[in-house]
Amino acid sequence: MTEKIVLGFGSNKGSRLLNLRNAVKQISLDKNFDMLALSSVYETEPWGYENQGKFLNCTAVFLCRLKPAELLKFLKNTEAKLGRTGRGKWQAREIDVDVLYYANYIIEKKGLTIPHPQINKRNFVLAPLVELIPGFIDPVHKKTVKRLAEISTDKCRAVKYTKAI
Repeated sequence: MTEKIVLGFGSNKGSRLLNLRNAVKQISLDKNFDMLALSSVYETEPWGYENQGKFLNCTAVFLCRLKPAELLKFLKNTEAKLGRTGRGKWQAREIDVDVLYYANYIIEKKGLTIPHPQINKRNFVLAPLVELIPGFIDPVHKKTVKRLAEISTDKCRAVKYTKAI
C-alpha cells in the first residue's frame, strides 16, 4: 500500500533551518518514502504560546508505504533522533513533524488525528500548503487548501524565508 501524504515541519530552537533540513533528509532517505515536492520555508510567529522565538516551517508531499500508526511512530522516532526533547504543549522545539494529510483519509484514534486538527486556523501550515497543493480539497472542511487560507482567522503572519532547504 502506497499513499500520498503531506507532512508539516517546524523548528524554533537551535539551528532552525538545519533542523528542518535534517528532518526532511532523514525521511527522504528512508526506503518507505519517496519525496514528491517540498515547499519554501516560511518564518512564522509562534502559535498557541506566544512568548518564544519565531518558527521556521515548511511542508512536503511524499509517497509513503507505512500505515498511519506506523508513520506516526516513525516520525516520533525521527524527531527523537534529531534531538527533540520533552516540552509542554506549544513550547519551543528543535523539530516538529506532523502528519497533515494521509491521502484523503479522516482518522480519529487515540494519539492520531488526520487531517491535523485545526489545520484551517494555522497560517504557518496553510502558507506552505498553498504553495504546494492549492487545489487539494481538505476532506474534513470540504474546501481547497487555498480557500482555507483565504478564510483563515489566524492573525499570525507567515513570511517566505527561503526557497530551498
